[in-house]
Amino acid sequence: MFNVFEAFNSLDINDDGRVTVEEMKRMLESRGYYVNEKDVAQVVDKMDKNRNGTVSYHEFKEEMMPKSPTRRA
Repeated sequence: MFNVFEAFNSLDINDDGRVTVEEMKRMLESRGYYVNEKDVAQVVDKMDKNRNGTVSYHEFKEEMMPKSPTRRA
């Protein structure tokens, strides 16, 4: 089963509660994916709802959790 908290912690290398572009890139490269910084920055930017340049646990969780369709009356 996918654990959002553990997934976030695996990205947050320095345990400061935020994921940076550098941390995301390092994690991807450690798993054999070689991406350029521009591509990783786009992923972080998509998740970064408050536009502070990093991804918080709350932002990560919102992006990772399945979205239920809106129920119509």
